[in-house]
Amino acid sequence: MKLRIATWNIHKGVSALGKRPRVHGIKQALGGMGADVVFLQEVQGRHDLLALKHASWPSQAQHEFLASDIQHAAYGMNAVYDHGHHGNALLSSYPITSAHNHDVSDHAFESRGILHCVLTLGTLAVHCYVVHLGLFAGSRLRQTDVLIEAVQASAPADAPVLIAGDFNDWSNALSDALRERLGVVEV
Repeated sequence: MKLRIATWNIHKGVSALGKRPRVHGIKQALGGMGADVVFLQEVQGRHDLLALKHASWPSQAQHEFLASDIQHAAYGMNAVYDHGHHGNALLSSYPITSAHNHDVSDHAFESRGILHCVLTLGTLAVHCYVVHLGLFAGSRLRQTDVLIEAVQASAPADAPVLIAGDFNDWSNALSDALRERLGVVEV
């Protein structure tokens, strides 16, 4: 069986400069990808200020808005603030039978999480981990250790595992640990 996988840090559905809404364009782009499973980071579960500022802002949570009519969606809230919250999400053409968010925040300045979802593909359970690691190298190393421990504790040794997201790993320092300790292959 082949799966088409995509991952995207949508930056809360707004442009970097000017904070213009991009969430409708993101939905269109996702629809054109034809992906079976989409790993998303910085997904707005709620953002009252943008909803007030932009008439076209979706009334529902972004993971629900971005999911097509045939997709299932799960959301893991990581960062909470007065006017809303954001986190990771998984969109899937296959049923999501369970979802659990692991808080991997390493310090008070960044709220980070790993969303673990189990997909059902016929009789096969596929374990998916949506990752958004920290900006500091030390945090990323510690969060990678937590990710490895979470995978080892939650996915049977023979289960298919997909790990994708925004690792913020500009120096490619984390891949070796994931390969060596989990036996995963980078694609």
